[in-house]
This record gives sequence, C-alpha cells and structure tokens, in this order.
Amino acid sequence: MAHTSDMAGPSGPTVKAESARPSRLMARIYRDIGLAAVASELALLSDDLEPELIEAVKRGSRYLYLMPTTERAPARG
Repeated sequence: MAHTSDMAGPSGPTVKAESARPSRLMARIYRDIGLAAVASELALLSDDLEPELIEAVKRGSRYLYLMPTTERAPARG
C-alpha cells in the first residue's frame, strides 16, 4: 500500500511504500472473522452498522464461508 505525503520535495511529492506486516494482516483477518461471527450469531443487520464495520463483516463472512463446517453437539440446557 502506497502512502503519499503532502510534503513536496525538489522533484515533486514524496512517496513512501509501506508494506503491511504479516502480524498486522493476521490481526485484521482475525478481527474481521470475529466481527462476522458475532454479527451472524446475533443476526445483526448491516444497516445498523457503520460503513467501516460493514466492510469488515463482509470480509470476515468470506473467511467464514470458506471454513470447513463441523458438527456441533446440541446444547444441554
């Protein structure tokens, strides 16, 4: 991901290339999956969320869709 600063050097704007560290990428993936799981279990509508959260839930839902399913034992209550 490239980041352009507003400061201009002698040859024009200064451009820095920033690469996402793997740990940050994994943290974002885990966050997105967690948000999607909670939104799914609570049956939250995406209209009730902020735009940033809507996108995170969409990304997380894609990961959840790709995960293998496991059989759950019925809850005893």
